[in-house]
Amino acid sequence: MNLRIPFVCAALGLVGPLYGGPITSGVYWEFSFTDAGIQARGCDPDPLGGFCVASSGTPTSFLDAPPWTFAAPASGSVLTVTDAFESGDRFQIFDFGLSLGLTSAPGAMTVDCGDDPVVCLATTGVSHGMFGLAPGNHSISITPTLSAGGGSGYFAVDAATAIPEPGTWLLLAIGGATLLALRSRMRMGLLVLLSFAVLAKPDTPTRFAGPTSSQPLALTADDAFLAVANPDNNSVTFFDLRADRNRKLAEVPVETEPNGVAVLPDGSKAYVANTVSGTVSVIKLNIRNGLIGRALLHIPVGTEPYGLALTPNGKKLYVTNARSNSVSVIDTATDAVVKTIPNAGFEPRGIAITNDGDGDDNNETVYVTQFLSLPIAGTVDGQDNAKAGRVTILSTATDTVTDQVTLNPIADTGFKAFGDAIARIPPGMTATFTTGAYPNQLNNVAIKNGFAYVPNTGASPNGPVRFDVNTHSLLAVINRASGMDAGKTINMHTAVRDQTATPKLFITQPWAMAFKHGSNEGYVVSAASNIVVKVSVDAASGVPAVENDPVSMGRVLQLKVGKNPRGIVVNSTDTRAYVMNYVSRDVSVMSLEGPEQVTGSVQSASLPAAGTLSDTIQIGKELYNTSVGEFDPATLGGVPITGRMSAAGWGACSACHPFGLSDNVVWIFPSGPKRTIPQHTDFDQTDPQRKIMRALNWSAERDEEEDFELNIRAVSGGQGLIVLADGTTQDPGVANFVPPSAGRNQLKVRGVNAWDAIKAYVQFGIRAPISPVSKTDPDVVAGRALFASANCQQCHGGAQWTSSRIRFTPPPAAGVVDVNGQIIGELRKVGTFDPAALNEVRATGAPSLGADGFAPASLLSVFAFPQTFLHNGAVDSLDAVLNNVTHRSAGTAGVDTLTSAADRAKVVKFIQSIDAATVPFP
Repeated sequence: MNLRIPFVCAALGLVGPLYGGPITSGVYWEFSFTDAGIQARGCDPDPLGGFCVASSGTPTSFLDAPPWTFAAPASGSVLTVTDAFESGDRFQIFDFGLSLGLTSAPGAMTVDCGDDPVVCLATTGVSHGMFGLAPGNHSISITPTLSAGGGSGYFAVDAATAIPEPGTWLLLAIGGATLLALRSRMRMGLLVLLSFAVLAKPDTPTRFAGPTSSQPLALTADDAFLAVANPDNNSVTFFDLRADRNRKLAEVPVETEPNGVAVLPDGSKAYVANTVSGTVSVIKLNIRNGLIGRALLHIPVGTEPYGLALTPNGKKLYVTNARSNSVSVIDTATDAVVKTIPNAGFEPRGIAITNDGDGDDNNETVYVTQFLSLPIAGTVDGQDNAKAGRVTILSTATDTVTDQVTLNPIADTGFKAFGDAIARIPPGMTATFTTGAYPNQLNNVAIKNGFAYVPNTGASPNGPVRFDVNTHSLLAVINRASGMDAGKTINMHTAVRDQTATPKLFITQPWAMAFKHGSNEGYVVSAASNIVVKVSVDAASGVPAVENDPVSMGRVLQLKVGKNPRGIVVNSTDTRAYVMNYVSRDVSVMSLEGPEQVTGSVQSASLPAAGTLSDTIQIGKELYNTSVGEFDPATLGGVPITGRMSAAGWGACSACHPFGLSDNVVWIFPSGPKRTIPQHTDFDQTDPQRKIMRALNWSAERDEEEDFELNIRAVSGGQGLIVLADGTTQDPGVANFVPPSAGRNQLKVRGVNAWDAIKAYVQFGIRAPISPVSKTDPDVVAGRALFASANCQQCHGGAQWTSSRIRFTPPPAAGVVDVNGQIIGELRKVGTFDPAALNEVRATGAPSLGADGFAPASLLSVFAFPQTFLHNGAVDSLDAVLNNVTHRSAGTAGVDTLTSAADRAKVVKFIQSIDAATVPFP
């Protein structure tokens, strides 16, 4: 039985006092080194967990900083030193600074002896040595004289009469923020065999096999190791994939909210995009030789870096800066930003880079997705063709923007509506109205043949709302030769619709995809439905198609993975795929040999402890991001309850609120046209208890988060979470305001009330976007003063940047809510309602609410939602918002203090700077 823990490794550039703890005899101690000539180091135990950090020199029961001290008995001692993992390293041994000699010269051929010191000692070609030590005190240090990028080895001290024996690993708890782990081998008289044979070193690839793309996980080019970003743990985990071991090696701390990761083709460095910190961390690697460094270099880039992709030979790294609308280019030889490409589009996120097969990285094309769609001139928000997706094209030769592709709406989604709100046709008895949709939420792009493919959530906002005509699972196609939309977009939902087998599970929120290298097949990740689906593409035309299950041809091939999958990579031999599951914090392993199947999963990072607030928030995040939902049985020992979040998996909170924010779509709802409100503004984030809440929806129609039970039922078609006493039957008595929705009997997840968890996620788990505009910019400072003099804070003051509040404990008293179901006291008339506008209509075709005003919108991070302003998206810029005299003078009783266009421009710049770091008005 193999009792080892994963091998882990040394830090880079270790510092600290040079004195060490005593060395126990009969134990193999692991040491690590970063390069020839740099003294090897040990480590201290991490106070936050069982991993180790760079040694401070404080004596412990672990291996500390050198020198390592001990007293030899009267018979003397034997010091045994051996290289580990890949051969090629050699060491000079010192005692009180005097050289004892060198270990043996490594062999001509590099071999891998693994991480068992006894096997390494017995392997020909691996450097090792035994040194006799006289009785008395000794002070040992070790310096590598040969090393190709660092590694690790072992030493042991035994009485001169003893023979070093192999032993089992001293098991250490795994956890905490770490950079390396220490192990010692104890003499137990038991040989633990290696789980792999001694092998000749394989050739290390120096370039990738095909096009590259940004993902939250990355393979080394030789498919041997995997790096996975852990956004909620501020770490990156490395796995050994050789021989399907899939074992966790180390979890390395980086900076805040890592979302993208890339590894150089030769495996010598990993790069991590830290979204909140605005940096890219650099981690030195020599994993085959036992070295995973800590991230000691963090390269400043733009605001909210998200996606990373390397050129085919790894010479350049491209970074999408989602909030500063730019792309940073990093030279991987110097790890410095060599260029920042401005105007890369609104909210750049996904990246894909071509690979023409040569050694030149300056002749490739870079595709960058813009996450949210933008308006089409001549259309009105709320129409199914109101917006289009955008993909920016860059040249690696010049590192400039060379073009932009427009991804057009599709005229027919394949699903019919019961009416047409924009045309003022109320719902009928049959679904006969053709619905269109436009691409939105462009998170990822993948290249195959002469085409680029963009999975996205299509928006079909015209009313009436119904689960199967709201959002769609689109796969758009770009013709790379023409640089245009290929006109081959498909709605993947139609493949599920056409299944003959039941039950059906729709492909909600397609988030990422990856192709095989040797065939025209790929895989799309459905983030909300927790599945991966297979697609094939026509090499000549680019037309994609969803594949059926070869074992059950009556249904789409759907591979169930972990919770909220957000990334996928396929190895170079097309035998395995790996899926990063954000909410369950694990990696699903897929076999692609024969019929595809999920063969297992490995945990990437720890989940919150049960019973904590963090655990409740995590459960809420799980439910918010799923179209299905998995709940506790209604009775002890019963069958778990599933599928309550939407009809057949079609719909999720996150489908309209990606990242808990806004899809920027104006939906024709039962009350009228309403742009999706980002939920980071629901609660006052400066209130530790998160008790201060705004009135919900533009028309102040709700006073509790739990009222959105009605959205689960009406918009997503689900059975919902509020139930009768039997624990399963939908409670019909749910309405806005009366009776209160909070505290009702509801489904549970791991013993936690489902709605309590969702509310906790909205309260504590949604981060406000970070503005790229400096708070000290002179125009921002001037704009703040002008904002105040115009008394804009009358409607847009307070920590939530809105005057809207719930000022009562539900239910509201008589008179608080008017006959139209609005908290009338929270509405403000500011000249933004035009009853004659084409989209001012209810889902039924009747006139919309709005004559009484609207709950003031929050300005917190409003910059992040481009070209769609006011409740109905009537204007496409903040300049246009301030051109409305009634609006801009609402705080000064109609006296216009902003007649100057230059002054208004300064106010706009101030508004664009507002984020959670901005000091609010009282």
